[in-house]
Amino acid sequence: MKKPNLLKQFFTKEERPHTFALATAQDHRLFSYAMSFAKYHPDMMIVFSADGEIIYVNQEALYELLQYRPSHAEDFKKILTDVDYKRLKRAFNRTLRGKSVKIDIERLQHQGQNLNLVLMFIPIKNDDNQAEGLYLIIEDMSTYSAMKHQLMLHEKHLNYAQHIAAVGSWEYFIQHDKLFCSDNFYHIFGFARSDNDGIDHVFQFIHPDDYERTYDAFNHARKGTNFDSDFRIYHGKTNELRFLQAAAEVIWKDDKPFKMIGVVKDETAFKLLEKTLNDTLANYHSIFDNLDAGIWMRDSIRGNMLFASKGLEGILGIPLAKLYDDSEVWINMIHPAHREEVLAYTDHLASGKSYQVIYRIRTGENQTKWLLEQIVPRLDQQGEVNHIFGLVTDITKEIEREKKLNYLVYYDELTGLPNRLSLHDKVDTLCLAGEPFALLYISINRFHILNNALGTKIGDELLRTVTNYFSTLTDDHSYMARLDNQHFIIVMKKYVSKQHIYALASRVLKTFDTPFSIKDYHLHLSASIGIAFYPEEGLTRNILLENAYSALCYAQQQGRNRFHIYAFTEDITSYKQYVLDRDMRQAMLNEEFELYFQPLVEPQKGVINGAEALIRWHHKEWGLVSPGEFIPLAEENHMIHIITDWVIKKACALLQHWKQQGHVLRTISIKISPIRLMKKGFIQFVQEQLQVNSIEAHYIQFEISESTILKNSTSVMTVLKELQDIGVKIAIGDFGTGYSSLESLRTFQPTTLHIYEAFIREIRHDRPIENGLISATIYLAKMLGIQVVAKGVESYEQFIFLKQQECDYLQGSIYTKAVPAKAFEKMLAQGILTPQKAIVHKKPVVERRKYYRFQFPAYVKGFMTIIEMNEQKINIGHTPIIIENISLGGMKIRSSLKLPVNQTMKFKFSFILMNQSFNLEGTFRWTLEEKYQIYSYGVAFNLTQEDEGKLAPIINRMTALHNHHEKIEGTPFMYEDIEAYFKK
Repeated sequence: MKKPNLLKQFFTKEERPHTFALATAQDHRLFSYAMSFAKYHPDMMIVFSADGEIIYVNQEALYELLQYRPSHAEDFKKILTDVDYKRLKRAFNRTLRGKSVKIDIERLQHQGQNLNLVLMFIPIKNDDNQAEGLYLIIEDMSTYSAMKHQLMLHEKHLNYAQHIAAVGSWEYFIQHDKLFCSDNFYHIFGFARSDNDGIDHVFQFIHPDDYERTYDAFNHARKGTNFDSDFRIYHGKTNELRFLQAAAEVIWKDDKPFKMIGVVKDETAFKLLEKTLNDTLANYHSIFDNLDAGIWMRDSIRGNMLFASKGLEGILGIPLAKLYDDSEVWINMIHPAHREEVLAYTDHLASGKSYQVIYRIRTGENQTKWLLEQIVPRLDQQGEVNHIFGLVTDITKEIEREKKLNYLVYYDELTGLPNRLSLHDKVDTLCLAGEPFALLYISINRFHILNNALGTKIGDELLRTVTNYFSTLTDDHSYMARLDNQHFIIVMKKYVSKQHIYALASRVLKTFDTPFSIKDYHLHLSASIGIAFYPEEGLTRNILLENAYSALCYAQQQGRNRFHIYAFTEDITSYKQYVLDRDMRQAMLNEEFELYFQPLVEPQKGVINGAEALIRWHHKEWGLVSPGEFIPLAEENHMIHIITDWVIKKACALLQHWKQQGHVLRTISIKISPIRLMKKGFIQFVQEQLQVNSIEAHYIQFEISESTILKNSTSVMTVLKELQDIGVKIAIGDFGTGYSSLESLRTFQPTTLHIYEAFIREIRHDRPIENGLISATIYLAKMLGIQVVAKGVESYEQFIFLKQQECDYLQGSIYTKAVPAKAFEKMLAQGILTPQKAIVHKKPVVERRKYYRFQFPAYVKGFMTIIEMNEQKINIGHTPIIIENISLGGMKIRSSLKLPVNQTMKFKFSFILMNQSFNLEGTFRWTLEEKYQIYSYGVAFNLTQEDEGKLAPIINRMTALHNHHEKIEGTPFMYEDIEAYFKK
């Protein structure tokens, strides 16, 4: 039978002992004792039966703490973690086995609370020493744990704070010689904490020089005086020297000094900084005193001088003592014209702004100086100025230099003339004013050669002399400037006429007719001038200068001591160049260019060995334009790259076509501009065209002028060698044009050499020197293994001579003029050409001579102007012509211009016959190239009745005078060589 559990009967909820029988009064007393222990225990108590049932709880505080009413030990599983519940269960079972057990449960999370509990399990045993239940005493340690944690945090924060502030706290018990210190105290001194720390242990780190003083101060503190001392130590771990400050207050007890509570601060960083600052300040003082500038400091605006560097003595010319004694002495030196500006710094500094001013002073040494002063205020926390600092520099030399530089900005130092910048400002101003003016762009030709040969001193003196000459030619309406070593500009305002400008240009050029005498040298110079007019040739400075320079370049091309005007309306040549330059790019897009070919013929058998590719331009207004007219323009406007590439591409394509047609291919020679030769990618382009058209490289020959090789020897040689390496042939053109090219022949070894055409023209039986030069050239080339080509062969006499000299190939009108590609293809098929013994120029039969034509005894000088083009009225040019014959129907003229024969271009011809001026209109009916770029034109007149009535009697009178061998008066005849006349 199960024995009843008396413990459950003993602890009832009613707590009434009479509910069951007690054996004796003593049992009753023991019951009361047991109940009192459970009921009045200060901690929370739970009484469990052996099977885990809760049979008594002494305080409601338990339920408030747990926010839960457990009735059995297993109910704690709901509020404990698995780990803590297992610990509780093990403790419960161990207690039932008769052992008291104590466990801690930390951070119990329940109902939002964080509880720290101490659980004490005590067994309740019977007489048989068997546990019938147990007491569970619960002590809530949450508040204590929180306070403990907070204390630890405070201690940690205090240690951090002391570490950051480099401070350590300490407590010294005087009677017991015991020292208690914070962690950072040990860190500052550099030794470890121990139980036997005394003050003597600390003093062993103090610097020997500070030991006695510090120890005496500490002994006085032991007697009740507060301790305060600074000293040095050697750090216990690093042995570094450190600077410390220690202080302590003495606490009394029983009328005796009991202990000291103090702090120690590591001031090493501060002391080192202070030392560095003192050293830096000393260095600054030394620097300031050795500067040319002056540095100063005042205690307020216009206040007393606190510091003044020695540099101020030299600047102001007074001792520094005066500045310290009288703060106004400096201000009184300021020039009256600047004083108000200087003293304006007061308002700026008061508002916290810096101030800078340049002014003059009269120094204590009675000198005038220019000063640059910079003043900076320092503000306190309230924004008030409490100090001002200044830096003053003597800039007298800089001011003088600036004046000179300002002069040099606008004037040339050598000649005193306005320079480029001044010229630009002047021309800009004139353009804005809108009044007409002329601009003469002057170049002293080849000045750089003279300057390099004789030195800059001679060159400078020459420029000054030239400037003086120019100055005598100008007036109050002119402005002269120097651009660079050899270029000058004259700007003329309020000129009477353009003829006045031309006369000025002639006078300028005339100064170079006489040699310049510079020291022991007589220097022969020449000049060229380009002229542009505002507003006709440009409305802005840049355009005017560019156009004047273009005119200068054209003048230089014409020869020495020449001037040229930019205006294309002034002469037909300039207008034609303008039109060609304007239309060139569009012409490439419109495919107006065509390749012509002039054969290279072997003179012995007449075999065609190749041809020169010559580009022609079919211009809609000017007809067939030769490369001599537009290639120079292409080089200036950078179209030469596109045109050259087009020629190469077209030539390769035609070679491929002729190959497909079964013709025997011959080498095609192409002239290459040095500009295109120097551009990157040329080799690759040539290779690409050969590859695309399946043409072997030796069928292409590039002709390079002799001057190109000599002027660009290194770079050109490199490119030419690369072309030779891929198989392209190279020819040197215009050989013998005045350059010494023998070295280039030896080192470069070209495939072919072209004799200068001017030499070929001079071949005659009465010219032994010219003939000998050609013979020597052919012989030299053959000795070097170089083929020779004679260009421009026109006469049978030239042909026979060159054939006798065994010239390899001939090219010229003796065989044929340049022909289109289709005509040359037929020649290729034929393979042979025969020279003409006499070239007959057949004049086109355009009109029947209706009127009598008078042949002048000599050419008559005249001028022509284009008055209509494409049914538009124009007035272009005043170009010289010479007249060969005349009738009422027309006349025959000669000109150096290549002009088209079409009815859309009409001309006016001006000339004088027997003191009668004529201005007759007409058109070209035919043209013929005579020789050496001289052209004949047949002119058909469009006469009015008045013109015819004026011209007819003149022709009759001149005919009569000529028939009677009488002199024809009042007519400007031309008796000199035609070619020389047009070149002039």
